[in-house]
Order: sequence, then structure tokens, then C-alpha cells
Amino acid sequence: MRHRVIRNAAFAGSFYPGEKQGLENMIDGFLSVVPKNLKGGKCRGLIVPHAGYVYSGQTQAYAYSALIPERVVLLGVNHSGSGGPLSLFGEGAWLVPNGRVECDDEFSEALAAKMPSLQTDASSHIREHSIEVQIPFLLRRNPLVKIVPISIYDYSVESAAELGKALSGTLKEFPGTLITASSDFTHCGQGYGQLPARGLSAAAWAEKQDALAEAKILSMDAEGLFETVRDNTISMCGLGPVMALIFALQDSSPEKLYYDTSSSVSGDEFSAVGYAAYALR
Repeated sequence: MRHRVIRNAAFAGSFYPGEKQGLENMIDGFLSVVPKNLKGGKCRGLIVPHAGYVYSGQTQAYAYSALIPERVVLLGVNHSGSGGPLSLFGEGAWLVPNGRVECDDEFSEALAAKMPSLQTDASSHIREHSIEVQIPFLLRRNPLVKIVPISIYDYSVESAAELGKALSGTLKEFPGTLITASSDFTHCGQGYGQLPARGLSAAAWAEKQDALAEAKILSMDAEGLFETVRDNTISMCGLGPVMALIFALQDSSPEKLYYDTSSSVSGDEFSAVGYAAYALR
């Protein structure tokens, strides 16, 4: 018998409500704000943030208003650096207050066969929030969804291209699969070690910086995104996941859904994080 890892929620009660009814009410509130023309559309990929729901939940809702299929690949950030450079969760399930989601073993096995360097290592996922905070939204939109969680620490173009190629090949065997890439964008303020340009609020600086990254996302230019983030010191924590998504879905058409910063909630002029939602159709 193969060992299946059950991952309990590590951030319930901090990043999002810890009890089912409150969590679902919050998600439903965010979804209710999304314009009707953005609801229920099909897409192949999504870029979504991963902060606390109070700050980024509305942006997530713009992405997750799309039609959620039976299988979703979740490309997340490895903030801690624990585990390998690219870590597939493998077999098991994730528990959150509004339900349980199973991992898709067949897709995971097919992907691993195409990319030997992709390690199966659940340890890098245990204390990481970037994938966990996506799951309550997914379950609310499709209670039968299965997931393929991949944690990314290697942000090189070469690694992203390799993963993207493997994903692209696996998608041919599993049509209808959705890929999400989790990223927050510019982190600006003294607490983040990056101050805005003179005369600009933190939110205005974040929006200016993130517009540079957005131009490369909308042109589906993964290498250009890497260079832009590097050359402009854009503190985009999910660069690796987003590049891998672009490489995997090169023939798709990107669309900006929503952009906001944490300042909209906090009112803080001196500290802000950028959040964006994009769909790849």
C-alpha cells in the first residue's frame, strides 16, 4: 500500500477564517462583487495572489469566478526554502475548514515521468501558505475538484522552462486541466526593505512597478518577465510559478482581471503589497 500524506490546514484562523461558515461567507462576499461578465468563463490558467483574505481575497475572487474544472495544478511559492527546488506534493489530501480535497495521483505520476528532476516531497508544503489559501476558493467553486500541488523555490528561467514543458506535455493527456500560478507582486515599505520612489505613495510605487511585470505577462514573455523583475528589483515572490505557467501555456491568450494593493484595506501610505489576477484563455 502506498503512503498517502494528509496535510492539515496550517493557516486557518490567520490567513482566512478558521471555521466553515465564516470562511464560506467571506468567500461568497468576495465572489458577489465580481462583475457577471467575468463569472463562469473557461480558462486554462490563472495568476492569483496568496496573502491573507482580508487583503487579497477580493483579487482571488476575480480569478476564481472562472469555471473551475475537475483538476487544478497549483504552482506555489516555497517561501521557507525547505525541501527541494521543485517539489511535487504527491499522493494524499489537503484539509481546510470547508472541506477536503484529494490530490490527483494519475496526473502527478504522468508529470513526474516527464520530469525526473521534479521531486516528490511533501515536507516543503507543510508550512507553506501560497497553495493552502487557494484551496477554500477552489472547493467553494467546485467541491469535487482534485489538485496537483507543486512548490517552487528555483526561480531560474531554465527550471521554469523545464517544468512548463513537462506540464504542457502532461496536459495533452489530461485535457481540461486548469493551472494556477500563485504570486504576490511588489512588496513596498520599510518592513519589506524597499522604499517607494520620492513623491510616490507605497501603493502608487507598487502599481508602477507591477505595470512593468504586467506588460511581460500580457505578452506571454517568460524570459522578458525574468529580466524585467531582475533589472527593476520588482519584489514579485511568485516569479517562478508565473514563468512556468507562461511556458506551459504558450499558445493561450492572457487577460487582466483585477489589480489592487493592500493599501486599499490598510489605508497605509507607506507600506503596500500588489495583488493581481490574470486569466490565460
